[in-house]
Amino acid sequence: MSPEPSTPSGRKPAAHAAHRKPARRLDRVICAALFVVLAVTAVQCVRLGLAGLLVQRGQDEMDRWTSASRAPGKAEIRRAADYFTASREYVADNPWSLENLGALYLTRMRAAGNPREALAVTRDARVRLLQALQLRPTSPFLWANLALTKLYLNEFDDEMRAALRHADELGPWEPTVQETVLFVGLAAWQDLDSGMRQALVRTVERGASRNPRKMFEIVNSYTRLDLVCAIEEYQRIAGPICRKAAETARPVAQREKGFRP
Repeated sequence: MSPEPSTPSGRKPAAHAAHRKPARRLDRVICAALFVVLAVTAVQCVRLGLAGLLVQRGQDEMDRWTSASRAPGKAEIRRAADYFTASREYVADNPWSLENLGALYLTRMRAAGNPREALAVTRDARVRLLQALQLRPTSPFLWANLALTKLYLNEFDDEMRAALRHADELGPWEPTVQETVLFVGLAAWQDLDSGMRQALVRTVERGASRNPRKMFEIVNSYTRLDLVCAIEEYQRIAGPICRKAAETARPVAQREKGFRP
C-alpha cells in the first residue's frame, strides 16, 4: 500500500506565524498608543489638579478679607495674586484664575496709592475679564465685573451696555450681580436706552426679595428713591425716608394749610 502524499513539513505552521507577527505588531502599536494617551491624560489631570489647588488657595486668601468686610493690605493682595498667577503656569487658559485675577485687580485699584496706578490696574482687570469671558461667556459675575471696570475707566460705551445687559440676563437672581448691575446702571443712567432702564427697574424689584437693604443703600446713594418707594417690600427699610421725601416734594402752600391728599 503506497503512502499518502503529504504536504511539505512546516509550511502550514509558517503561514500561521506569518499571520501572527503582523497581529502582534499591531497589538504592540495599540498598547503603546493607549499608554501614551493614558500618560498624557494623567499629566493633564495632575496639572488641572495643581491649578485648581492654587486657585482655591488664592480664593481662601481673598475670603479672609471679604468675610471680615475689610480692605486688604498690599501684601495680602500680592499673595493672592501669586497663587492665581502660579495656577496659570499649569493651565494657561484657566478661566477661574483669570476671573479671580480680574476681581483682584479691581481690589488693587481701590487700594492704589495714586490715580496712575489705579488706572493701570483697572485696565489690567479689563484684559483679564475679557480673557475669562472668552472661556466662560455665560458667567454673569464676569459680565458684572466687566461693567464695573468700564465704570471705573469712565467708559460709557457699547461694551459697558453689553456687559450690563448680559449680567442682568444671565444672573437675574444673583444678589452680587444685582448690586453691581444697579450700581453701574444708575451711574450710566443717562447713557442707557429706555429698554435698559426698564430692565434696571426690574432688577430693583427682584432685589427686594433677596437683598433689599443693600439695594436700597445703592438707590439712596444716587438719590433715586423713586425706584423703591412704590415697592411694598422696601417700605420696612425705606418707609420713613420715602414719606419724608414725599412731604418735602409737596407744594409749600399745601403743607402750610395742612393739606392732605
